[in-house]
Amino acid sequence: MWAVAVHIGAGRHAADAASTALAEASMRDALELAGCLLRDGASATVAATAAVRVLEDAACTNAGSNGPCVNLTETGVIETDASIVDGHSGGIGCVGAVHGVRNPIELAAALLRGADTSRDDGRTPPMVLVGAGAVEKARALDVEFVDYATTPIDATALRKHALMQSHSLDTVGAVVVDVHGHMAAAASSAGIALKAPGRVGPAGCPRMGCVAWNATQSPNGYAWAATGRGEEIMRTGLLQQLEGRFRRKTALDAATIDHNLTRAFNDAAALNHDVGVEGGVLGLLRAPSTSHGSSRKRRREEASSSKSKVAARLPATHVVAAFTTPSMGLGVYCSDDSAPRAQIVRSMEKDVLVVHVLPCNEQDQAALARRPTLQCVQSTDMTKNS
Repeated sequence: MWAVAVHIGAGRHAADAASTALAEASMRDALELAGCLLRDGASATVAATAAVRVLEDAACTNAGSNGPCVNLTETGVIETDASIVDGHSGGIGCVGAVHGVRNPIELAAALLRGADTSRDDGRTPPMVLVGAGAVEKARALDVEFVDYATTPIDATALRKHALMQSHSLDTVGAVVVDVHGHMAAAASSAGIALKAPGRVGPAGCPRMGCVAWNATQSPNGYAWAATGRGEEIMRTGLLQQLEGRFRRKTALDAATIDHNLTRAFNDAAALNHDVGVEGGVLGLLRAPSTSHGSSRKRRREEASSSKSKVAARLPATHVVAAFTTPSMGLGVYCSDDSAPRAQIVRSMEKDVLVVHVLPCNEQDQAALARRPTLQCVQSTDMTKNS
């Protein structure tokens, strides 16, 4: 089986029908492309890159090199960040404060691919590049650029900049597991409005905007992508809090997932002067097969049962989302789904951590049919738990 989930940020998304329809359609487009690639056997990193590229080009996101919703720096320039993590190899590709590259995730993915090759001079290829160095590398790799002389910055983005306005905290991201069980995560953002030139947010920092690890290399596999107030995400190590809880052996039922998410957000708040992190996370959690770590005798016993064979062949996989903001844009597509599902999930309460869990397995096909949208399993008051 395979699965892909995407987000278009945690913040305050417009509630009118037209804006909601555009956002959900953009997420479905990203999921359709990634799902098509995964169905044909593409790797998790290829699918994650493709999904994020679609979201970078979408008109409703603060990602990519142009568009009505991108944020500009203090000087009126678009600078973007992007990163990708391969849970199979542990490889990372990151770019930050990049100007003019149409799809920064493509440059980050190129750095990830380059990290697996050796240079003729024996030097280690870079996994992180920022600013002018990243732009120079993009030109060397023939990555596509935007010519702002012929395609000026979108008028809506310029008007928003002039009025010193910002929309939602719109980092975009994708988390993927491919047919081989390999995990990947990717993130991209144009950053906060009126940011200092050269500022790099979590989407451009190694393992700050996204992380991934395979279930074959630890008791549980995971892919996480973060979104929200970047400085808080980096200061608190939010994704590292999640890694610490889900990398070790732990049950992947809804109640345990909710408990660990709540504890991770509370631990992050403790590092943020007891203020809850403003933002959210999207994750894929994957347990190893039931035969993982079992004795030879136990494996023989499992092999004698056709039911056990199915369980061993199909590890439990869950899509997870949690956010403390008024809304978060989420999309999910699993190999058993007839079509991608996308929605702007909204919370009616302030300073509350909302957690959603959705099983994504062949044996859960009937349950998936009954649950066309993500379902909230817990709402936690962060003012009381932080």
